[in-house]
Amino acid sequence: MKNKILGIFATVVLALSTWIGSHSFAQAPQNAAVPTVQGTGLCGQMDPCGPGIRMEQGREKHFGQNSLDNQIAIADDVRQFVEMPEMAKKIMRQRMLSNLIALNQILGLLAENKLKDAAKIAEIQICDRRIGAGTGMGPGKFMPIEMRKIGMSMHKLVDEFARIARTGETTKAYATLQNITTICVACHSSYRTQ
Repeated sequence: MKNKILGIFATVVLALSTWIGSHSFAQAPQNAAVPTVQGTGLCGQMDPCGPGIRMEQGREKHFGQNSLDNQIAIADDVRQFVEMPEMAKKIMRQRMLSNLIALNQILGLLAENKLKDAAKIAEIQICDRRIGAGTGMGPGKFMPIEMRKIGMSMHKLVDEFARIARTGETTKAYATLQNITTICVACHSSYRTQ
C-alpha cells in the first residue's frame, strides 16, 4: 500500500514541480549554487534522480537533463499555451502549490489510516472552486473550455474522494485519489502559461 502511495505522490510531484518550476515567482540565477548533501537529492532525502545525480548548479542539473549518468531525451514542449494576465497566472500558481501541499498531507494521512482527516483536508484545501478568491482575476475565465472542464472534473473527484474516505473504504479512496492525480498530470501535460 505504501508503494502505491509513493507512486501516486511521485507522479504528482514530478508533474507539478516541472510546471511550478518553470513558472516560479523568483527564478534563481543560472549560476546560483544549490546546496546538496552527498549521496542524496533534494531535501537531503532519497536521491530522486538516481545515484550520483543531484541538483548542483541552479537549473544546470535538473530532472531529465542529459549527463553521463542520465540519458533521458528531452522533447520540445508541445503543450497548448494559455495566455492570461500576470495576476491570474500568479493566483493559479499559488493554487497549484496549495493543491500539491494538500495532496502531500492527504497521502500522509492515508498512510496513517486517518481517512476522515484526509477527507477534511481535501474538502477544505482543494474543493474551493473560487480560484482567485473573488478578486475578478481568477484564471478560469482565461482557460480554454477543455482546460476548464479538466479542472472541474478534478474538483468533482475531490468531492467523491472525500465522500468515500469518510466511509473508511481505503481501497476505493486510494483508487479515487489516483484518478485525481491522473487528471492533474493530464492537465499539466496538456497546457502551459509560459
